[in-house]
Amino acid sequence: METDVLMTKKAVMEYLKISHQTLFRLMKAHAFPYIKLERKVLFRKSDIDHFLESKLIK
Repeated sequence: METDVLMTKKAVMEYLKISHQTLFRLMKAHAFPYIKLERKVLFRKSDIDHFLESKLIK
């Protein structure tokens, strides 16, 4: 079974090359799911990639 990579907010901001404000706005808009454990917020890389694919203009 393949495990999915979990990313922190900082890793997602670097991966997408976006600011903290933009990430917060995307989270608030429920653009992609995230996991909240106590104060830590994690994202599955596959969810981020799926979000990017959905924004692809062909």
